[in-house]
Amino acid sequence: MKLKDIDRVNHLIADLGAVKELISVTERSDPADLKLYIRGPGEVSIEMSAEGEESTHYRGFSATPAFLARLKALAIEEQAARQQAIFDALAGLGVEAE
Repeated sequence: MKLKDIDRVNHLIADLGAVKELISVTERSDPADLKLYIRGPGEVSIEMSAEGEESTHYRGFSATPAFLARLKALAIEEQAARQQAIFDALAGLGVEAE
């Protein structure tokens, strides 16, 4: 690793800490606490959640517990992929991360 890479390594380590925290929070969350928001033009946006509440900015639809559980699993998978990308970037700089 070169001295000029130290700032990049420090940034990646900070990102890694943030991703680990996100994964931890997501793993502990109840799927009923998750929401899917699909932004559309104007007031055509949609929010899917356990409650299915509407607002003046979006239409609300209730989502099944199975859908929300799958959403949680996808969120964890996405965060794990981000974590792996950080591990790969650190490895490219000669840093072993666990």
